[in-house]
Amino acid sequence: MADQQSQSPPNWFERHPKKTIFGLVVILMLSAAYGAEKLLAHINRTHNLVIFSERRYINLREILPLIDTVDVPTDKTVRESDGLVQKPYRVRTDAQGFILPYNRYEKPDLSLIFLGGSTVACIYVEEENRFPYLVGQLLEQKTGKKITSINSGAGGNNSLHSLDILLNKLIPARPDVVVMMHNINDLVALLYDRTYWSQNPTRAAIVNFSFYKNLTGLKALSTLARDMYIPNLHAATRILSKKIFGKKVKDPDDEFAASRGKKLTVDAPAILDEFKMNLNTFINICRARRITPVLMTQFNRYKPNPDPKVLKAMQGFESDSKIPVGEFMELYARFNDAIREVGKANGVAVIDLAVLIPQDQQYLYDVVHLNTRGSQLAAQLISERLYRLVPGFGPEKN
Repeated sequence: MADQQSQSPPNWFERHPKKTIFGLVVILMLSAAYGAEKLLAHINRTHNLVIFSERRYINLREILPLIDTVDVPTDKTVRESDGLVQKPYRVRTDAQGFILPYNRYEKPDLSLIFLGGSTVACIYVEEENRFPYLVGQLLEQKTGKKITSINSGAGGNNSLHSLDILLNKLIPARPDVVVMMHNINDLVALLYDRTYWSQNPTRAAIVNFSFYKNLTGLKALSTLARDMYIPNLHAATRILSKKIFGKKVKDPDDEFAASRGKKLTVDAPAILDEFKMNLNTFINICRARRITPVLMTQFNRYKPNPDPKVLKAMQGFESDSKIPVGEFMELYARFNDAIREVGKANGVAVIDLAVLIPQDQQYLYDVVHLNTRGSQLAAQLISERLYRLVPGFGPEKN
């Protein structure tokens, strides 16, 4: 009797032998997999082998696919603008990251896609008034055809980013026409980095896959979960944080922070040549894929005796870069001239929005971004010139 009382009751493992065996098998399998991974990694490195998941990859700079969110201008953006309304602007994209809306026909008669940075994306314009969408509506009215006009702009993109998008997103979409507009993002990138192949992580052409691998613990889990499962919530939280805290919030997208305040060396012929080569590359890729290329100069408010807010913005860049306002304005004008020259040399239609859109606050809320009225005017001007200049849109094809 005493012996029975001295025996301890069976523990959990003894009461659940099957679960215990299953757990041990799982632990052994995980341990074996982890050990095999480490062994193979060592062998591969010893033999200078690199598995695919450890390679670098091309940075496709686009607005996230399949989002439906809003973007609210920060207090700073509103202060530096002329009449920009601080309200939520809806931003939606399809499965390819193209900005909605657009007329999605199964078999359109003609399709065109716009490439560029924030000046094409027009995020702070109501979605039904963004010029890439309106161009399609106006051309349908003129031609009576089914026309799909897609907005593939993304803030901060330069022409190298657009070439990546052209190769990897636009060609499979089989557009008839691709319209590209770049200037200021290329100019600033080339001034700060002196190359399109920047090492800054937000705009680099090539990104190292090890971003998540180098994170550990809760940071790794939260970052992966954020980017995979709650990108919309993350974007909304960042917007709200900027609105509440303003300048106190560090902007992780300021890739030029390390260079601000330092004297930049300007090699105008070299950077103009880089820009022209990208324009020629765009034209040649389009033609090789039987796509009609169109170039546009960039609308702006860079003019003698600029408006006070424009002058203040220009003086801010002068403080950051030590490049005099007049010199920067001349460089910007030469980049628009380069677009005209490359278009003429290649027999490509150039829509000269820098000349056609008045340089005042009625049409642009800051130095280079259209307001609603400006976007509507741009759509009218672009549709008229596509109708006249580009094969397929004109009355001879009706």
